[in-house]
Amino acid sequence: MAFTGEAHDEKDFADVVQVSPALEEATADSREKDRRLLRKIDLHVMPLLMITYGIQYSDKISLSSGAIFDLRSDTHLVGNQYAWLTTIFYLAYLIGEFPVAYLMQRFRIDRILAYCVLVWGICVLCLAACNNFRDRGILGFAESTVSPGFLIIVTAWYKREEQTVRVMLFFMMNSVFSLWVLMCCYGIGKASTGSSLSPWRAINIFLGALSLLWGFVMVWQLGTPAHVKWLTDEDRELLRVRLLANKDGEHESGVKVKWNQVWECFRDPQIYFQFVFMFLLCTASGGITSFSAIIVNSFGFAPAESLALQLPWYFLQTSFIVGIIFVFRRYPNRNWSLLISIIAMMPAILGIFLEGLLPKSAKWGRLIGFWITGPYVISQFLMMTTFSQNIAGRTKKSVAQALTFVSYCLGFLVGPQFFWASSAPDYKPGLYTTAVCFVLIEVILICWFFWARSVNKARDRVVREKGMSEEAAEAEGRSMGEQDLTDRQNPHFRYRY
Repeated sequence: MAFTGEAHDEKDFADVVQVSPALEEATADSREKDRRLLRKIDLHVMPLLMITYGIQYSDKISLSSGAIFDLRSDTHLVGNQYAWLTTIFYLAYLIGEFPVAYLMQRFRIDRILAYCVLVWGICVLCLAACNNFRDRGILGFAESTVSPGFLIIVTAWYKREEQTVRVMLFFMMNSVFSLWVLMCCYGIGKASTGSSLSPWRAINIFLGALSLLWGFVMVWQLGTPAHVKWLTDEDRELLRVRLLANKDGEHESGVKVKWNQVWECFRDPQIYFQFVFMFLLCTASGGITSFSAIIVNSFGFAPAESLALQLPWYFLQTSFIVGIIFVFRRYPNRNWSLLISIIAMMPAILGIFLEGLLPKSAKWGRLIGFWITGPYVISQFLMMTTFSQNIAGRTKKSVAQALTFVSYCLGFLVGPQFFWASSAPDYKPGLYTTAVCFVLIEVILICWFFWARSVNKARDRVVREKGMSEEAAEAEGRSMGEQDLTDRQNPHFRYRY
């Protein structure tokens, strides 16, 4: 297979082998400084990302939980209107993607994220009093900053081999916070039953107040490498040098849009792999997330039991993610992301078929089927971080992330619409659609694996034919990355898979 990158004039890099002193082989002292800096970054950055990501997922759990605590009857929802509560959220999320991508390119990404947390906290509080779709739409627009913004922040602070573990840590908060929020919803639901305040309204007041309080913490604490006060000048220079190995260009906002990188996005096969993968996965996830409590309730369990019986689903997700974090921490440079994603989809495919095909009388068999679908989210989290690592160039990265979350939103827009009110309470058409999506995802992942591996081999072959040493190739690759070249322009860039 021929090298797929774009030719670049080698004379621009004729002096690249004259490596600056900062890039020479690290001494024991510099390695200790590097470890100290990494610990400092982890201590200041990761708690902010992890807690924020968990809180933003909590409102989705509150919608599913509220559905079995009179939300539909109190707000007079009929037919497919409940499904539209999720669809309207992701429609606003979709509308927000490209404006948000532009804002994050031009302005300080940390300020944008922090203020959006404040906005969505206010929105969740208002949901307790609303009886229409408007607040759900505003909430979707505010939350459209989180996932793409966090992925960009991680690439601005961490080396490529460090990113998978960090991204998995904040993605894991979906499951961890879901466990916690479900238990809170269970308690609030029990305490509020029979009171003048409906349980679903009490749940939104609790989560909205929590989000608003955390928004002020984000305004105070979140920052970029150029602006945080807890980095010394020496730390900033060390961080700049260690990130050169990523070969992925600028990380600070305020840079001009490079239109050649925009056009390159639409010629890159991995953009299409990611777009189709994310659309299929979110089509499946859109229904599962919004209707999980209703479906478990339809197996023949009481509302409070239905919440409690979702806990093993989230516990299984959390356990798998923790295991994967240990694997990537132990073997940070192994290309295992796609293989693990392929394996994670296998129990999910089995589970969704059990859930959809077993008779109504087999409620425990159907429940077990529901539980073992949980690991499918591992594929989503792994491929989001792997895709982010595989895109170089500041503008290309912003556009690629925006396109990813367009497909993310489209999937969540479409997914709930397969759970027709006429098919209640077991929603078989929605379950069958989810099964088809899971099978197609497996095919996409396999194709993606072979594509990435073949491109890397082709690039290795080109470098060998030039007779370059590993040291010279690494130095040239870093220099190209520092000049904000893309992954296709830099022949020394290697895809993770």
